[in-house]
Amino acid sequence: MISRRYLLALGGGTAALALLPSVAFAAEGPADRALYAFFKEVFDRDVAANPLRAMQLGRKIGYDQLDDVSEARALADLDQTKADLARLRRDFPQDKLSEAARLYARLFQERAEDRIEDFPWRHHQYVLTLVSGPHTNLPVQMINQHKVESKEDALAYIARLRLFPRYFGQIEERLRLADAAGVLPPRYFFPDLISTTRNQIKGRPIEPDATVDAPLYADLTGKIAKLTLPDTEKAALMEQAKAAMIDGVAPAFRSLITWLQGAAPRANPDHGAWRLPKGQEFYASCLKRWTSLPLTADYIHKTGLAEVTRIHGEIRAIMKQVDFKGSLNDFFNFTRDDDRFYFPDTEEGKAAYLKQAMEYTDAIRAKLDLFFNLKPKAPMEVRAVEPFREKSSPSAFYNGPSPDGKRPGIFYANLSNMRARPRYGLETLTYHEGIPGHHMQVAIAQELDGVPDFQKFGGGYSAYGEGWALYTEQLAKEMGFFQDPYSDYGRLVAELWRAVRLVVDSGIHAKRWDRQQAIDYFINNTPMDRDGAAREIDRYIGWPGQATSYKIGMLKILDLREAAKKRMGARFDIRGFHDTVLKNGRLPLPILQEQVEAWSKV
Repeated sequence: MISRRYLLALGGGTAALALLPSVAFAAEGPADRALYAFFKEVFDRDVAANPLRAMQLGRKIGYDQLDDVSEARALADLDQTKADLARLRRDFPQDKLSEAARLYARLFQERAEDRIEDFPWRHHQYVLTLVSGPHTNLPVQMINQHKVESKEDALAYIARLRLFPRYFGQIEERLRLADAAGVLPPRYFFPDLISTTRNQIKGRPIEPDATVDAPLYADLTGKIAKLTLPDTEKAALMEQAKAAMIDGVAPAFRSLITWLQGAAPRANPDHGAWRLPKGQEFYASCLKRWTSLPLTADYIHKTGLAEVTRIHGEIRAIMKQVDFKGSLNDFFNFTRDDDRFYFPDTEEGKAAYLKQAMEYTDAIRAKLDLFFNLKPKAPMEVRAVEPFREKSSPSAFYNGPSPDGKRPGIFYANLSNMRARPRYGLETLTYHEGIPGHHMQVAIAQELDGVPDFQKFGGGYSAYGEGWALYTEQLAKEMGFFQDPYSDYGRLVAELWRAVRLVVDSGIHAKRWDRQQAIDYFINNTPMDRDGAAREIDRYIGWPGQATSYKIGMLKILDLREAAKKRMGARFDIRGFHDTVLKNGRLPLPILQEQVEAWSKV
């Protein structure tokens, strides 16, 4: 999940240079300048209206406020999107714009049209899932992104804590509207949702006799302690923080818990999108959005089955290489169960895991010049997921850097269970989440000159972002890494998981597989244990279609690369290809195809 830049044209030849967008808006004509001014106006307006988005971008705008997530605001935003789209079409005729400006106008239009098209499904998307939702996302964002560099920043943090009842009251409004529309998460989600929500208010000062502080309180008091202020002022701030936790945070989460407890008996035991009102239409819209391609569930299912078969064959080649005697499932069991493949489940073992990830990062960074012209300035760190959200977090994920350079990109590893983090999987995981995967793509996009902010910082187009990260796992192999056969096995296992995702996501949401059927397919075709498979399946159940974006995106990028090689022959340059993929930020795959074809035909 990504979050989610400067231009060097050293090896792509004049053709590659010609296709790079303008470095400065001012170099274009008046129509372009007017369009970019419109983009800036809309982006700055939207950031100002969404304080948490501003905080993510490192901007202290509305620093003492939380977003308005009410239904009324959703309707107002829809009207604003329609007005922006009408203005784009009316005021910025295509024939007046440069080639680069036409591309960004088209992307702005597509993003707006997608929001309008998706609006009727807003209550079909689960507000809370077992891996994400405001009950965990808001505390995590406060902890990781609300900087306390002054007394005013601390007071802003406290003000935000006091707004938790209003914010989570609006979350409950969204839950009630979804409930009324016949959309509740599966029944078995509720115990974990309640437990994870309750974790936010465990500890002092909400539980005075506790031996630890509640997560938000621990974060804020720790940040206050580092301020250069008289002790009396620090003590006063900490008293205000205590009151905000007791009077703001605690009642907000308790109210949410009460709602969840009341809704649980009404929830449906079935798991797929097919069970929701107009469920087949909804899932088709999910696939369209997550892949950016007009693919059917049947096509995705068959593609997944074929890829599983192919990758199984490559793993059997690894078995021969290491002289393993036995079946494929025997090899899965061996690599899952043998202690040699795991770091110790100790603080030292966890530290060693993180250290090894940074060593992989440093090694591949040294070879980037041979494969990339575009490289990120922003640094990247590897961190363990914080204990309070380990249970609800995926195995690994990436958070992008702040544009001001004060917050690095972060590759998070969930180390709650070291038996779920095999050594052989760490190398590919590092490349996927960090360099040259998500960190390269996200940081480069944010640092591009001549690209509007909505495109530099915009999300969406998961098949592009996740497809790129999965593509870079194979790219790292082509760069000379994965010398150890078990690490190469780990790469194939990671690709296998993404192929399995095509099968089980479409199985659950279109073919009416139950949860156990999906878990069984996972454990019968990968080395993942039952608990890990269950966690994966729970993610797909709560997030229809998202799991298909990885493999579909990777396959598309590989297809585009091979087609460009055939067209260009000896003129093909891998650095120029990567520039073309990365130089405009996230793109829907059809537009990415147009960009690559234009580059390769010059």
